[in-house]
Amino acid sequence: MKRILTVVTAALLILAICTACGSAKSADLKALMDEINTACGLTDMKAVEDAESLNRYYQIEADSIRQFAAELPSSSKDFNEIILIEAVDENAAAQIKTLLDARLRSQLSNAKSYSAEQVGMIESCETKQSGNYVYLVIGEKHDEIDATIAEALK
Repeated sequence: MKRILTVVTAALLILAICTACGSAKSADLKALMDEINTACGLTDMKAVEDAESLNRYYQIEADSIRQFAAELPSSSKDFNEIILIEAVDENAAAQIKTLLDARLRSQLSNAKSYSAEQVGMIESCETKQSGNYVYLVIGEKHDEIDATIAEALK
């Protein structure tokens, strides 16, 4: 009995150590958004402040996210937006990526109807995922912003 208890205790300790070592880096998405705004000079965006608004714009349920930061254009004639989400798990991240892909397609469709000059810019954007983090950047500086986000999520 003593031997079994020792083996079980050792196994639990090993599991605890491996879990602690394997934990992913956590990024503060609101701070990352502030960094992006400062570095890229984005001033004409409005923040999505709460989970209810996040759901209204993106159909993302509050119980599927740990944290988020999102900004939309202040003008309906502009298609720039940035959304950063940390999902609760891999399944939620996959669902969120699907929803953000749908948002990107919707914005592309809208641009074709109202703002043909922005179609090429939107076509070059894509939803990206890094572990449980999912993000979408639509805008002229999307490559620069994507690189900043990818670096922060390493």
